[in-house]
Amino acid sequence: MVSRPGVRVAWLFALLVPTTLSAQDPAPAPSTAQEPEFAAVVEKWLASDQVDRDALDKTVAALLKDQRAGIAWLGAQIPAAQQKPAEPRSKGILSLVSHATLAVLERTRATNIVFVGQYDTLAPLQPVVGELLFAWLVDTPDWYPSTHRIHLTAPLRDLMPKPPTPERVEAIEQIAADEHEPEALRRATAAMAWQWGKKANAQKVLAGLNAATAEGDSEDRVQATLELADFLVLLREYKQAANTHRAAQKLAQDAKVTLRPIAWYAAACVHALLGDVDRGIAALEQCAKLQASPDLDPSLRMARSMFDTDPELQALRGHARWRELVDLACKSSGPDKVGR
Repeated sequence: MVSRPGVRVAWLFALLVPTTLSAQDPAPAPSTAQEPEFAAVVEKWLASDQVDRDALDKTVAALLKDQRAGIAWLGAQIPAAQQKPAEPRSKGILSLVSHATLAVLERTRATNIVFVGQYDTLAPLQPVVGELLFAWLVDTPDWYPSTHRIHLTAPLRDLMPKPPTPERVEAIEQIAADEHEPEALRRATAAMAWQWGKKANAQKVLAGLNAATAEGDSEDRVQATLELADFLVLLREYKQAANTHRAAQKLAQDAKVTLRPIAWYAAACVHALLGDVDRGIAALEQCAKLQASPDLDPSLRMARSMFDTDPELQALRGHARWRELVDLACKSSGPDKVGR
């Protein structure tokens, strides 16, 4: 479970005011629309001393019962709160932004599904949420687990498709280049920088992975090729990723190495994103056959929810064999333990 900040995160709020709303800007007109069901719960917590953790958790749960509506409502409260950052209600609004953001990140990770745009629901909290995510990633506070910093990269990429300030891009590049940082975080931040036009660190990763595809035994080369495909997906270079998946499949076939179901699933997703339905269905068929094997380690089996809800597979869902293959893949139900 991700640790959550207390009301002490309010110090960030004061830092945000100069860059988000001028003190001379007028307060938004009060809404005459009927307040949503969760508003009473939220207002009750805002009017309290804001120190009861159980009450805070219940408030966040009520706010996110309808996640899109709750985030939109919370975002609408930010401008007025920024005008009076020292007031208890304003501090409470920022605290709710922080806790709601963490809750959305936790919920999203729990699906084991990854796709571009899955954090767009946080957009109404911009630019505050972007400021928070950058602070947690670059100047990580002591309450935030360092091992969870990688989980901040995808929402930042969704919320900031265009480059932020040069100072922030540089900070991301420094993480990507730091050999003391975890490899997965370095790759994720290199992909962020790639998205913003800074490609040097990602090119180094690509060079290393390409070299690894020619080293070691057959199984090592297959694994390195799959890692290369995964990184190309992270860069959103889907055509190259699809070609690399096919190369890994050929290597595995020649070396009699059995790929895991997740490798075929990932290939199906990439082909679907490119609109190559035939190759996508072919990869899905291989995934389904492996999933259906009674000899498969249960920890490698994916739950039906991944097949049913992953938007990257949307292009395949109209195919005549879709339901047949998903039924085959999921005939032996198991825990959703495999992430992408």
